[in-house]
Amino acid sequence: MIASGANTKRGELHLRRPGLASGCPWNVTTAPVSINTRYAEQAIHHARPRSVSSWCAGGTHLGATSVVEVHPIERLRYVARADWAPPALLASEAAWALGELAQREGAAVLPACRRLIDRHPGCGPLWWVAASILTAGDPVAEAERCAEVLDEDPTSELLAEELYGTRRVVRHGGMGEVAGAEIVVVQSDAVGAGGMVVDGDDIGMIEAARAAEVPIWVEAGVGRVLPSRLWDALAARVQAAGLPHTGVVVTLQGVDQVAGPSGTQPVRIALENTDCPEPSELLARW
Repeated sequence: MIASGANTKRGELHLRRPGLASGCPWNVTTAPVSINTRYAEQAIHHARPRSVSSWCAGGTHLGATSVVEVHPIERLRYVARADWAPPALLASEAAWALGELAQREGAAVLPACRRLIDRHPGCGPLWWVAASILTAGDPVAEAERCAEVLDEDPTSELLAEELYGTRRVVRHGGMGEVAGAEIVVVQSDAVGAGGMVVDGDDIGMIEAARAAEVPIWVEAGVGRVLPSRLWDALAARVQAAGLPHTGVVVTLQGVDQVAGPSGTQPVRIALENTDCPEPSELLARW
């Protein structure tokens, strides 16, 4: 279960070992187990069924443990409340729940997508999942595909290979750290022609890199590079929402490369190669 509350830090998940099930999306017992988000996607990946169809079949069985069926709307509520969770994990869990919802009650998928986006307007992968499902001929199969692609995102490994041998790479800090850097790497929740969404804590490092003319590489994994109109819709919602967990929109000034699931590319090429559709349902006001 994703547990939120005063004792939950951003960037940390709390899963519960298989046992009692009481209206939560995953197996629970009374003893939470804290794990770093580096392993969070893998842990949840193994803790849930590998297809939407098996998730919809009733109780989920893991070994000798049976899990009570939970309506997908309840699962989506857990996702909506997880303000501290990383974007890829949010989008992956949303995809599984939206796929189940599409199988049960197709008309409810669009409003569910919109409510999730309202709660997490700066989460590029969530926009990508919603856009992909809403434009798919088979939304259930597409939801499963999106979840699996997010779970298997190779971006971090490819970026590490690309940077291997670089003498000084900076990911956090200010002018003192950036001054002697060869490359500054920034993680982004969403990227588009008009800018990118970054954590507010990284703005100082970005400004220092621009001032020192150090190339900025943006790490933008699966679903984070968006087409122009969808980016405009995202940026407008981020600025209007003013929520602390949504990140900050900044320009692409100083950005030299975008690292994604296909490797590292110049900004123009990365924007041209986005695979995200632009459904009118997400471009219109709601």
